[in-house]
Amino acid sequence: MKKLVLKLFLGFIVIPAALVGTFYYLNEHGFFNIEKVEVVLENPPQGQEQFLKPNVDALEELLAKYKGESLWNIKLKTVSTELKKQEWIENTQISRSWPATLSLRVRPYEVKLLYMAKGGKLVPIIKNGEFLDAIEAKQAPDVAILDGDAFAKKKELRKKAVDVIEQIPAQGSFSRRTISEVRYDNKEGFWMTLIKSGTQVKIGEEQVALKAARVSRVVDYLETKQFDARVIDADLSKKVLVRLRKDP
Repeated sequence: MKKLVLKLFLGFIVIPAALVGTFYYLNEHGFFNIEKVEVVLENPPQGQEQFLKPNVDALEELLAKYKGESLWNIKLKTVSTELKKQEWIENTQISRSWPATLSLRVRPYEVKLLYMAKGGKLVPIIKNGEFLDAIEAKQAPDVAILDGDAFAKKKELRKKAVDVIEQIPAQGSFSRRTISEVRYDNKEGFWMTLIKSGTQVKIGEEQVALKAARVSRVVDYLETKQFDARVIDADLSKKVLVRLRKDP
């Protein structure tokens, strides 16, 4: 019985106390001081590296102030509050990687469109139509630019533009990669400009995926026949109207 009591005493009091004492000693002598802040991007959008890298660099610089602090004592909630101020971040996971690394998994927003602001700076637009901070042209991801003052004033219109562009394929003769500009007309809906030819494509607002497929076939046909289109009107019920550059 005495041996059992002794074992319980050692198991539940002495050994845990010794472990706590050891951790306390190591903590007081800097063993758990943060040496590295690790930022890992989770599912970064393809083709947006030039936009993300400066943001990641700035984030690492911001978090460098935590180096030297005890990983044991640092409050992750405080770090999380700082990260929520970073508009380009959609979601984060923060963890302690023992003995001396603060680890962050960061899911960035994908830039869906850009808006040309005064002074030539470009303003990224994310999925909900919100603006992010303006960037230089060299940081701009390869996405279409919104043209028109109405986009600056109306978040709902920017969100509608994102919804429309998302219905257009990522690849193909008529795709998100082949569109340089998007503009909006109150009566006719969305118009798009093709990068290669400068052709204006009227896509409207409804059944965009279906119309995009039709436009893609028309673009292929025009290239095969070496026709130069000025306007492609896809905002019709069952057909696509093409106006060539020689047309009146």
